[in-house]
Amino acid sequence: MAHIQTPVKGFTGKVAGVSFADGAGETEDPAALAYFERHGYTVEAAELTPKQKLQAEAKSLGLSEEGTKDELEARIAEHKAKGEQKPTDPPAGGEGKEQG
Repeated sequence: MAHIQTPVKGFTGKVAGVSFADGAGETEDPAALAYFERHGYTVEAAELTPKQKLQAEAKSLGLSEEGTKDELEARIAEHKAKGEQKPTDPPAGGEGKEQG
């Protein structure tokens, strides 16, 4: 179980599905731990393994968390490549021209 300290002293509430009281909370959820690490929370626990980090990233992208580390890396890379493709120009003629 990882102990998390919020960057805001004394915070009480819920963040990423984890309940905090007086700025402290605990979780084992890899996605939540990855979120906290990215957003300046103090996480006191064993470091996430590379595969756990990839699983958390896959989950945040809405992808399957199953498979080997290499499969996860490939799935995430493919998803990012598709998301970064620029839209193609519409075919000439037809679209955008007035008929008539």
